[in-house]
Amino acid sequence: MDEKILTVTIPSYNVEAYLEDCLESFVNSEVMDDIEVLIVNDGSSDNTAKIAQRYVDKYENTFRLINKENGGHGSTINTGVREAKGKYFKVVDGDDWVDTRSFIHLVKVLKESDADIVASNYTWINHTTRMPEKRQEHPFEKIEYNKLYQFEEIVGKTIIDMHATTVKTELFRKADEQIDEHTFYVDVEFIAFPIPYVRTVYFIEEPVYQYRLGLPGQSMSIQKMQKNLKNHLRVLMRLNSYCKKVEKIAPVANLEYIRELTATILTSQMKIYISFPLKNGMRKEAMKLDAYFYHKNRKVYDRVKNPAVLVLRKTRYAAFPLAVLAFKGRRNSY
Repeated sequence: MDEKILTVTIPSYNVEAYLEDCLESFVNSEVMDDIEVLIVNDGSSDNTAKIAQRYVDKYENTFRLINKENGGHGSTINTGVREAKGKYFKVVDGDDWVDTRSFIHLVKVLKESDADIVASNYTWINHTTRMPEKRQEHPFEKIEYNKLYQFEEIVGKTIIDMHATTVKTELFRKADEQIDEHTFYVDVEFIAFPIPYVRTVYFIEEPVYQYRLGLPGQSMSIQKMQKNLKNHLRVLMRLNSYCKKVEKIAPVANLEYIRELTATILTSQMKIYISFPLKNGMRKEAMKLDAYFYHKNRKVYDRVKNPAVLVLRKTRYAAFPLAVLAFKGRRNSY
């Protein structure tokens, strides 16, 4: 396989119903010589591998199939980073896809730019209707697209999430971190690990990533988040450890960015606690976690700005029952 500007890793576990849509979105003669698409089959028991192999056979200079034992989403990204030959690296899940015209523009930008991260917009697509439900709005006010930003210019204005991120492969490897395996919610680890080494960011307006909403069992539903509470906590504590690990090597702005990201995940963890029925003992868990960050990572603690969490802190968690009721009321109104 010739030298490539971009490696796209496709985490794939039992996605036979969706994988063809995903892979077909990369089939365009304008870009296929410039990209490699690594389909990482994570121990699927359906026809995922067979569908992938059809694309490998037909477009052998672009697609590659890697079969492995099941290790979860993080393991597929680890495999992709290890195998990547492209200057840049992007993750597109096997049940999602890219807008082909926007993707062509992204590849063109990658060939012309030397930015450490190229950030693109994305769209949420309703699985049933195939219609857009929402498009990511501008990452921050007065953003200038097609401009090379110094990283410190965007800190405090936005967090670039995984769907938006295309990052230099060498920066992820330089971090020398393995994403947690057999764990949900590791997207934020993928976001965080290269950040100490990022110096420049380039934003494009085109919505490259197309995220499929409404699939059964998606990990971001509140029921799934309750079930996977410990997974979410594990990722939070991994980010907390990473903050401390890179304190002496990351530029001040980059460290601030990682702390803000960690504070966002801490807020999400508190929301999960609030989402449980009142008698589940989650008030105690929330207090314990908040106290840990107060004493062990105050700079993350102080970056939590969520009004509900701030009220809980101000009332020393006496308002926890009210927060539970308020959450239940909002959920019932959806």
